[in-house]
Amino acid sequence: MVFKKIDLDENIILKNRIPLLIEDETWMKLFGEVDNKDIQHVKEELEELVRRMRELQTRERTLKKDKTKAMKMILGISNAVNNENKVHSVGLLDEYKEKIEKINEELDEISYQLETIPQEIRDLNFQLLEITVYYGYKELKAREKKLNQLVDELESLRERLRELINEKHDYEEWIDSTYSFLHGLLGREETEKLDELILE
Repeated sequence: MVFKKIDLDENIILKNRIPLLIEDETWMKLFGEVDNKDIQHVKEELEELVRRMRELQTRERTLKKDKTKAMKMILGISNAVNNENKVHSVGLLDEYKEKIEKINEELDEISYQLETIPQEIRDLNFQLLEITVYYGYKELKAREKKLNQLVDELESLRERLRELINEKHDYEEWIDSTYSFLHGLLGREETEKLDELILE
């Protein structure tokens, strides 16, 4: 990672109830698509891990349902063998026992992964928080500088606008006063003749 390491207290995540950043609307809006390879890299890792965890949880639910069905089948077959003397069903009994063993092995593996992944997610989320804070503060400084430049530019444009408005008023005032003076001096008919003659 290229970002400068900042010393954030890891307990801040618990203390401030910091959410999973990639699922936080504000974080996604501000930083989700920024052009920063560190943020994008950790974001993608985190998304992959969360996706993996959800897949495992779905698979775990499916396996538990399958296990329940298999156990019901064993009970039904055992009952048929013991009480209805259907000895030919003994092979099925072994099949379902084997199925349950395989399900248990996969459930154990899933259970182990589901115990470790949440911590990996927390670690990556914290790492993403650190990168975000570093990037965010750098961007804040850059954007504040740009904002100040824009404010200065707007102020000079306002000043120029004030000057132009004053100049416009001066011209309007002079034109109105001159027309009034000439009109008063010469009368309406003469002024209109002169308008046509001189102002063509």
